[in-house]
Amino acid sequence: MIGSRFSYIGRILALLQVLPGILAWGKEGHYAICKIAEGFLNEDAATTVKALLPDYAKGDLAAVCSWADEIRHNFHWRWSGPLHYVDTPDFRCNYEYCRDCHDLSGNKDRCVTGAIFNYSMQLMTYHESKSTSEWKYNLTEALMFLSHFIGDVHQVCFFLPDLENMVS
Repeated sequence: MIGSRFSYIGRILALLQVLPGILAWGKEGHYAICKIAEGFLNEDAATTVKALLPDYAKGDLAAVCSWADEIRHNFHWRWSGPLHYVDTPDFRCNYEYCRDCHDLSGNKDRCVTGAIFNYSMQLMTYHESKSTSEWKYNLTEALMFLSHFIGDVHQVCFFLPDLENMVS
């Protein structure tokens, strides 16, 4: 019995050694996620995405998928930090939008799922505008944030169990 408990703890400790490498996608992971997503776009959607991308992306959505991580620590973009994750309480095995989608100050809708909804709604206005001068939102930024946050919400760290409680 004691031997199996030590074996279990040993496996947990071994897992903890590799966790830092799997908790975040990083630039390569976000690139891969967006490459996969590009393959699912229909012709109209692909044309729209290419029209919204900044020139430096050269028509490649994956080239801008890590942009939100690159700018989040910049003073002007610090507000976007809470949009990269969900703050689910300890000891909860479920996600509830009204309970969990907030920033550290308790402001509602400030999490990755709130951001996905917000930027999806902004991008839906694209075809309503006849020219870029009529855009109510910066749709290029909306596309770059959305493509990044889709990757963020699918990261392993959003689904890991509470390892501390598994050992006790």
